[in-house]
Amino acid sequence: MRRLMWFAAVCLFLSSLGMSSPATLAAPAAQPSADKAQARRTATLQRIVELVNLRRREAGLAPLTVHATLAACAQQYSAVQARQGAINHTGPDGSNPGQRLTRCGYRWRHYGENLAAGYVSAEEVVAAWMASPGHRRNILNGKVREIGLGHTYRASDPGQYYDYYVMELGTRK
Repeated sequence: MRRLMWFAAVCLFLSSLGMSSPATLAAPAAQPSADKAQARRTATLQRIVELVNLRRREAGLAPLTVHATLAACAQQYSAVQARQGAINHTGPDGSNPGQRLTRCGYRWRHYGENLAAGYVSAEEVVAAWMASPGHRRNILNGKVREIGLGHTYRASDPGQYYDYYVMELGTRK
């Protein structure tokens, strides 16, 4: 149910940006509190895109466009990170970001991945990434053209991170 609601949020997010969703969903009616949480997550992810594109503009770079496959892949991996209660660019199956993007169907020429956990707002997430040389380099990489974001909330997180974010960046072949 949580994945279905999140996928619906991603589709809503993409449609608000004028992009078509990868599939049409007939989701069961959500509880009012779930609708509010979904709306907050969607707004947070939209704000992250805005902030990333602002940083890119300040650096003289073109803005990134949201790509549905990257978003779906990022969402899948944020759920993996939340289940593990930790963040790691190496998946539990030993995969790296490029391998995961390929499995998701994204034929990449260039890619980057940023992970974050424990931040509540878009501003906090982007500030942390910009303060980290490797994450900043990914955001300001002039070779990437597209972005996808995922977020999973784990209410009973033993590590007390609760919020897990994944940013996938790429340029297709």
